[in-house]
Amino acid sequence: MQEAIAIIRAEHRSLAAVLHGLLSIVDSLGRQGGKPDFGLLLAMLTYIDEFPDRFHHPKEDQYLFRQLRLRAPDATGLLDALESEHKRNGELMTGLRRALKRYEEHPEKPDVREAFRTLVKQYAEFHWGHMRMEEEQVFPLAEARLNAQDWADINAAFRSNADPLIGTDAKDHYQEMLRSIVNRAPAPIGVGARWN
Repeated sequence: MQEAIAIIRAEHRSLAAVLHGLLSIVDSLGRQGGKPDFGLLLAMLTYIDEFPDRFHHPKEDQYLFRQLRLRAPDATGLLDALESEHKRNGELMTGLRRALKRYEEHPEKPDVREAFRTLVKQYAEFHWGHMRMEEEQVFPLAEARLNAQDWADINAAFRSNADPLIGTDAKDHYQEMLRSIVNRAPAPIGVGARWN
């Protein structure tokens, strides 16, 4: 397996873990009593918003997908669809953040809570479908069509974790965000205390 694909899969696993944790918390809303940790929910949304849009998707688009367009012109429709979903991710996150803000302002309203829960579930399904398409269709195609020089360039790009948008080492930044979420999230999602 190429190094870039291993890196993308690892990034997918991190995103999936936060999505699973978010879904678990959202599924328990209204059952556990008390108010949810809105700061934790916002941190989880921030991670699944910033990490893909500022770090993960640009590398896929600029390196892997660009080379695939040259070597596999028959995959243009698939790559167009995936890049369109990369752009849609931001739109969906805007809706999720608004729904979370409404929920935080009106935690006593079941319809507001349910609206947030529904949007989280829709977003998770969207994102899992997107990752599945990449892993089941794009990766095998890339392994079949790209040559050694293509992979050398792509692997080098994915190996580089500097993110000029945030001026720091992106890998460290997002690992710290993930560590903070795990430390704050209640068991069994993380190691934090249960909500009151």
